[in-house]
Amino acid sequence: MTDTIIEHLRRHGFSEYEAKAYTAVVGLGRGTAREVCEISGVPQGRVYTVLNALADRGFVGVEVGSPTFYRAEDPVELFASIKEDYCESIDGLVTDLKKLHVQSHPPSPFWSIRSDRGIQHRMRMLIRNAGEDIVIIARDPRTLQPIADDLKAAHRRVNLTILVADREPFSGLGLRVFTMSDAFLGLFREMAEKSPTMKDSTWDTALFMIVDGMSAITVGHRGGVKLATVIDQPAICFMLRRLIDLLEPAVR
Repeated sequence: MTDTIIEHLRRHGFSEYEAKAYTAVVGLGRGTAREVCEISGVPQGRVYTVLNALADRGFVGVEVGSPTFYRAEDPVELFASIKEDYCESIDGLVTDLKKLHVQSHPPSPFWSIRSDRGIQHRMRMLIRNAGEDIVIIARDPRTLQPIADDLKAAHRRVNLTILVADREPFSGLGLRVFTMSDAFLGLFREMAEKSPTMKDSTWDTALFMIVDGMSAITVGHRGGVKLATVIDQPAICFMLRRLIDLLEPAVR
């Protein structure tokens, strides 16, 4: 549990030593630098610097004396205040960003996302905005894991079809999946056999998702790096969806 807390604190701007020291102070309630050092594992030569940095940021209070004691401010009140300030800051940032308008070239109907966080955000946004149906062709269950809860929620209001070549690797996700038809699997085999140029040896597709026949995203790996391509071209997405309809009974 402590490791989880430390990891969460690091995600919110704490250094590793700050996270360990702060966790120790909260656990103690009130303690000396030596006690914090012993519990947290922060080196003795660094513990005073780390505790003073936490005090400067308002996370701990200092009772000067011999010895000096450090006490934790109430985490509930402290982080509620931080959350409020952060939300207000984000709201203001969004308002300011909406006011920006720079003359630019028309947006491309295809663009890439290179961060895992950005990819998950785009997939969740597509799922959240779905109005009729979501069709997913998946090869790697790990790509579905971060969005499994979003898909379950969406399935209560839209049609959801997940197509896979082998259902067994997806059995632990709690999602209903369908085995692709022979005709659909044959299409991929034919593409690979007829034209080797259609097969990019550096690219490994993990997932393709099309929403309402209007928008789509493909997720995969190139050279071990996770990437995604967004297709924001309704005409192309419509044709892809119709092709799936023709070859795959599960989506009809």
